Amino acid sequence: MANLSVVVVNWNGRQLLQECLSSLLSQSVPDIEVVLVDNGSTDDSVDLVRNRFPTVKLLALESNRGFAAGNNRGIEATSAEFVALLNNDAVADRYWAEHLLRAAADARVGMAASKVVLHGDRGKLDSAGDGMTTVGVGFKRGHLASPDDYRSAESVFGASGCAMLLRRSMLADIGGLDEDFFLLYEDCDLCFRAQLRGWRCRYAPEAVVYHRLNESIGKLSRTHVFYGQRNMEFVYFKNMPGRLVWKYLPAHLLNEILAFLYFTGRGHLFSFLKSKIDFLLKAGRVLEKRWEIQARRTVSWQDIDRMLERRWIKARLPGK
Repeated sequence: MANLSVVVVNWNGRQLLQECLSSLLSQSVPDIEVVLVDNGSTDDSVDLVRNRFPTVKLLALESNRGFAAGNNRGIEATSAEFVALLNNDAVADRYWAEHLLRAAADARVGMAASKVVLHGDRGKLDSAGDGMTTVGVGFKRGHLASPDDYRSAESVFGASGCAMLLRRSMLADIGGLDEDFFLLYEDCDLCFRAQLRGWRCRYAPEAVVYHRLNESIGKLSRTHVFYGQRNMEFVYFKNMPGRLVWKYLPAHLLNEILAFLYFTGRGHLFSFLKSKIDFLLKAGRVLEKRWEIQARRTVSWQDIDRMLERRWIKARLPGK
């Protein structure tokens, strides 16, 4: 049985799959299981995988179930001790999987984060692991900074769903990706839940992938604004310990005002308001999940507080 399975979720990404899957099939780690979950593509992605990548396990869903559900179906179809998630618009270095597995050698490590470099500009980072701010908004460590600035392996809050390693026993403990998110912030939510249960995340600087940023959903598209702004509320109100919800609520509300002004200025007022209304409609379900998550929390609110980035505006600026 393979020690590692890699799940790739695809939706109409035929032009991306050749390079992505080829990079996985040439990894230095032997016997990797690769699973491609197709979310009801209307291009010929499925035919491409069947014809050119016969060793890839293909799960063809009838409709677009979203990033979270697609990855969950892929994880459920595997049995390896570790499962890695890789975006279809990312390309893995030959030693990517090997370094991720090394980072997770300690049994307390439930997740490992890759060094994600921009595909079109190898001198800039997409992320070096993820952080979480006091206002409940996740951020990419080192976004647009030089990859050389993030050479050290270290503990971080979370890993980007673009290229992350997950321990199966951790998933059994905290559950998989929350499918109510559909896409965006589901990785932040997963990492937050893991931290609440005492699991660690390690950044593996030698586990490199090259990412075509925003290739799938577009930068500042209506889809991006709606799911991003709705799902950040899911993350905050599901996972932030009660003492911290009240401690940082004024800053959270200030962030809402700034976001309102920003997206209004960019012509996305409707998508922004729609996202907040949809969150309010789903608030009851979010609070039900919150009760269960907080009841199972094994770390103190002080421990979580120490992990949060207080410079919540600066943390999201390019290069920080």
